[in-house]
Amino acid sequence: MADAVARRQIRDLRIRLGEQGAANRQIALALMARFKLTPLAAFRHAAGLSQSQVADRYNERWPGQHPKTFKQVSYWERWQGPGSSGTTSSRPPSYEDLRRLAVLYDCLIDDLLSTTPAHDRPAEVVGDAAEIISAVLSGRYAEGPEGDENGPDIALLVPVGEGTVTVKLSRRHFTELLAAGGLAALLPEAGLAARMETGSATAAYYRHFLIAHQSNHHLLDPRTHITALRQVLQAVDQQRAQDSAPGPRAELRLVQGEYAEHISWLYRETGDLAACRTWASQAAGWALEGGDTTMSAYMMLRGANLALDQGDPQQAIELASTTQNLSLHIPPVLRAVALAYEARGHALTGVLESAKLDQAAELITDDTTSSEQGYLRFYDTDFVDVQRAACYVAAGPPERAVTILQGKITGLPASHARDRGVYLARLGAAHAAGHVPDAAAHAGMGSLAEARHTSSRHVLAELGRLDATLMREWPHQPKVRQFHEALHDTLAA
Repeated sequence: MADAVARRQIRDLRIRLGEQGAANRQIALALMARFKLTPLAAFRHAAGLSQSQVADRYNERWPGQHPKTFKQVSYWERWQGPGSSGTTSSRPPSYEDLRRLAVLYDCLIDDLLSTTPAHDRPAEVVGDAAEIISAVLSGRYAEGPEGDENGPDIALLVPVGEGTVTVKLSRRHFTELLAAGGLAALLPEAGLAARMETGSATAAYYRHFLIAHQSNHHLLDPRTHITALRQVLQAVDQQRAQDSAPGPRAELRLVQGEYAEHISWLYRETGDLAACRTWASQAAGWALEGGDTTMSAYMMLRGANLALDQGDPQQAIELASTTQNLSLHIPPVLRAVALAYEARGHALTGVLESAKLDQAAELITDDTTSSEQGYLRFYDTDFVDVQRAACYVAAGPPERAVTILQGKITGLPASHARDRGVYLARLGAAHAAGHVPDAAAHAGMGSLAEARHTSSRHVLAELGRLDATLMREWPHQPKVRQFHEALHDTLAA
């Protein structure tokens, strides 16, 4: 009886969300959050299929010697996912079975394997999944039709209790929602606007707002994030001016440094390197005033990174080496970043420093303190792998860079378009270094699509360097010409 009630509730929620315009993936995530379903069960329900119907469709489309039954589907749905073993009542599906189920459910294989890990969840927002989606959709913040002038859709992960649901918005609607303060109902900074108005926001509240923007940097044009963050930064400054207590004033100064650091990075994405350096300098100054010497050292490495982008190995090596030799206490992860940048600088001179890259990977793997500085939490072994790939492109062998970058691109979440653009541009450079111009141009076209999608001038700058190499070596290759013309059309637009 209880199972029948649950099935009816699941069906009612699926129908209700479907009538409101929610996509299957949104519905599945809502079901996972509300009813604690496994992904395999949630996506089946979202598709409106019973276990018997899944078995029938599976057998009809892929007939074999051992037809599937509803019991087999039930075993799969009781499996708790990667890392868990089968039991008498649960069995993991094979990769081929997963691929076929993804076809039947109109989703990705990753969707059937992944749940949101606890440490990746945003702060909890109290509310009902269906009510949140309904409120957003009824407010006309639904995804637009194909080719809508509002631009491509984005997916917003909304925390609900112990899980998340996904709401799709057009970029224009998302920007309007951000400007109107509507995100306070969806993102972890709920209540910040009201606290800012009364001057009662704490450093922790301001950091929650910053972390939300850092975590969702790939959803919007960088300038939209910059505008929102600078507005909050003004409020922090006003509150600091009114607070006479030394402790809170110093903590708010540290918060300002953290905001300035992220704004500096965002300006780099817009291609405004002068503003990037200005805000990096501001971040270093505020950090020193607040007692955060790690941030000051990190901003020195921002300069090293910019030098690498501009092909200045000597300045990059000097800044990275100086950072490592500072007498200040610097966490291992930051020393790893310095080692990686130093290795890249040497690679630009033709010298492969594998030992430095290996040491950087060890430091990052062993470091357990990087979470203490939020701006360092993005540096992990993937970062070192990508830096290693850049070294292989510059100093050889480039085919190793191809292997690394292809793996990283495959593993990126669909929403990380800006990272994908960077990786594809570097993959193109790796193919060019390996004298495979068609593959390089193909990767360049993929990167260009992501650059247009994210308005990333940083990616376009990388593509400009790739284009220069291809046109110098293979100017008459058809695919190279196609990429060259597409890039220049984009730059001229």
